[in-house]
Amino acid sequence: MNTSINIFLTENSAKLFCLDCVQSRYLQPTTLIEPIDTTSPQDMADSDIPWSQVRALSFDIYGTLIDWESGIVSSARATALGPHLPGDRRKLLLEIERHDTAVQQEKPTMRQTGIIAEGLRRYAQELKVVENGHLTEEQVEHAVREYSSKIGTYPAFPDTVRAIQRLAARFKLIPVSNVDRASFSETLSGPLHGCKFDAIYTAEDIGSYKPDLRNFEYLLDHVKADFGVEKDQLCHIRAESFPRPCACQAGGHSECLGRSKGRHGKSDITRKRCTE
Repeated sequence: MNTSINIFLTENSAKLFCLDCVQSRYLQPTTLIEPIDTTSPQDMADSDIPWSQVRALSFDIYGTLIDWESGIVSSARATALGPHLPGDRRKLLLEIERHDTAVQQEKPTMRQTGIIAEGLRRYAQELKVVENGHLTEEQVEHAVREYSSKIGTYPAFPDTVRAIQRLAARFKLIPVSNVDRASFSETLSGPLHGCKFDAIYTAEDIGSYKPDLRNFEYLLDHVKADFGVEKDQLCHIRAESFPRPCACQAGGHSECLGRSKGRHGKSDITRKRCTE
């Protein structure tokens, strides 16, 4: 059981920001509010994480620090396929994820750019855009190539860069990402410009995609080899709203965060525990 939080380092101390564990992972992001001071015994008593011994933080990047969903939607709709895709954001994301997940399972060593290109290609086939005369095969191929080249342009959440810069003063920071090295490099020089990480472990390096536990076993093995960090000194930060394997199941600590908007567009932040 994990407390739903995000972590933010202020000038003087680390803060834990509670976020709602929302039912849908496809809600718009909010600015982090409601700080919980790690120096407060009452606040820290509610957390399962022994923060005094944590030396390193690992992160899911796309969806946690990078607004993966908005990037997917905008880049897909900007292609020739755009007019033929669902108007509903959540439906579009669920359909794209369904195809991407199938490709990842079939081809775990394929680079992420290839995964999402093939996922959108299969979705176009399912929508019968060529069969119904809406687009030519050449237009579909151009669309999937254009779409798959945009990973590095997906925007960071508004709080991300400052949070990472603050956290770097206290923790080793290690992304564990499903994207390939080239795409992550573009993200680092673009939306995450100014962020410094101590190591970067990608699916391309590991040879499998999360939620495969091999990715988290790789993380735990490498933070020990690279930095001397034991598994109980590492906390993995992720944005999730449903149970799936994580670092906690490989023997580490894990914290889950959700980003949502409440009534009237205002931040709806609650402290809530989520299931592993």
